[in-house]
Amino acid sequence: MIISPAISRVYLVGLMGAGKSTVGKILADVLDWKLADIDHEIETLAGRTIPVIFNEQGEGRFRDYEAQILLGTAKLDKAIIACGGGVVIRPGNVDFLKNQISVWLDLSPAEAAARIEHSQERPLLEECEDTRQTLNDILADRRDAYLAASKIHVNSGGRAPEIIATEILRAIELLND
Repeated sequence: MIISPAISRVYLVGLMGAGKSTVGKILADVLDWKLADIDHEIETLAGRTIPVIFNEQGEGRFRDYEAQILLGTAKLDKAIIACGGGVVIRPGNVDFLKNQISVWLDLSPAEAAARIEHSQERPLLEECEDTRQTLNDILADRRDAYLAASKIHVNSGGRAPEIIATEILRAIELLND
């Protein structure tokens, strides 16, 4: 599939477990674009895993890395960018994303919890006793920012990633009309 040459980057935002990396890979493959995963880029830049960054340097430093990488993606061409779930915490990041083609992959906290229940790489869930409630609280805090940061809103719950990717491509085409 080909999309308008005026579009050179697509950003995916949403709660952890929403499918940003999975759908991002599908979109990148279909478009023959590269995939940039901000979390992976942070680990490369910092020389540490995300849990280690959180433990040694704190969430604030992690968010500094995240903002730096996000703003650096502006120079990418033909790229799908999978953002971390908390990228919208910083208003500057939301302002940046508002001016991009950004897609909010939305799903319920219950489904997000089911998808990530065995993941050891989620520092914000490390100490929680009720993953679903914690994700519900996180989504409540971020919902307005996800909405503000995105031009396209797609439900990613209970659907195959290929179907979600197709829906995103159709929505991007509609933005061009």
